[in-house]
Amino acid sequence: ASLSETNMTISSLSRLLFACLAALCLLPSAWAVIPIEHWTQANGVQVYLVQSHSLPMVDVQIDFDAGARRDPVNKAGLASVTAAMASRGLRASANGPALDENGVSEAWADLGASFGGSASSDRMGFSLRSLTYPDLLGKVVELAARQLGEPAFPADSWAREREQLIASIKESETRPATIAAKAFASAVYGDHPYGNQTTETSLSNISVTDMRAVFDRMALACRAKVSVVGDVTREQADALVGGLFAHVGAGSAEGPCPALEPVPEVAKLQGPGVVRAIPFESAQAHVLIGQPGIRRNDPDFL
Repeated sequence: ASLSETNMTISSLSRLLFACLAALCLLPSAWAVIPIEHWTQANGVQVYLVQSHSLPMVDVQIDFDAGARRDPVNKAGLASVTAAMASRGLRASANGPALDENGVSEAWADLGASFGGSASSDRMGFSLRSLTYPDLLGKVVELAARQLGEPAFPADSWAREREQLIASIKESETRPATIAAKAFASAVYGDHPYGNQTTETSLSNISVTDMRAVFDRMALACRAKVSVVGDVTREQADALVGGLFAHVGAGSAEGPCPALEPVPEVAKLQGPGVVRAIPFESAQAHVLIGQPGIRRNDPDFL
C-alpha cells in the first residue's frame, strides 16, 4: 500500500476508535444503575432488594431513624451504645433461652454467620451476613429475629463497656486530630444535635433502662428500611425479612407509624473565616475546612 493509503487507513481507524470511545461514554446511565426492587410489607417494613446469584450468600442491612441526632443532649452517645449493646445478650422467651454475650457469640459462630449493630448521626442500623443454604438460612433468621426483638441489655456488660468507652475517649483527647474534629463540629453545627459530643459525663448518664426505652420506641417494623443483597429471589427476600421482624413490634395497629419529633434545620454559616486556632505540641498541623452540605431531599442533590 502507498504511504497516503496507509495514512488514510490510520486516520479511519483513529476516527473509528474515537467514535467507539464516545459511544461508551454516552451509554445510557441506566446501564450503570443497579436494579433495585422495592416493596413495603403489611407491617410497614420497606424492603429494597438487589439479586446477586454469583455466590450463595446474602447481606442484610436494617436501618431505623434513630441516630445520634435524636439523643438527649445530656446523654449523647445513647443511639450508638444502644445499637452495640443490643448484641450483648438475649432475654429468655418462648422463642429460646436467655443467652449472655458469650452465648450469643458462640451461637453466631456455630452458624458461620454474623450480626452486629451500629449508629451514625441519622440512623441506627443492624447488619446480617449469612450463607443462603436452605438448611442454614432459616436458623440464621431465627437467631437474628431474637436479636432484633429480644435484646437483654445486661447491666454488667454495659458497666464494662462504659469503662472501656470512657478510657477510649480520654485517650483520644491526646490526639490533635480528635481535638480538631470536635472543635470543627462545634463550630459548624453550634447547638444543633449534629454538633453534640459523646463525653465521659454523657456516658455516665446512660443506663440500660434508657437503652431499652430507645430501642422499644425506635426499633419498630413501621420505621424499618431493609436492604437485601445476595443470592435470594424476591419471594425468598420477602420471607426472610418477614422472619426477621417476627418478634418486633409493628408500631400502631390503628394507623400510621407514631410520629417522631422533627429535627431542627442546620443553620447556615454567617460567613467564612478561621473559626478557631488551637495550639498543640506537634510537628504537624491539622486543618479542617468545610460547611453544612446539601440536603438529601434537595432537587439538586445528586
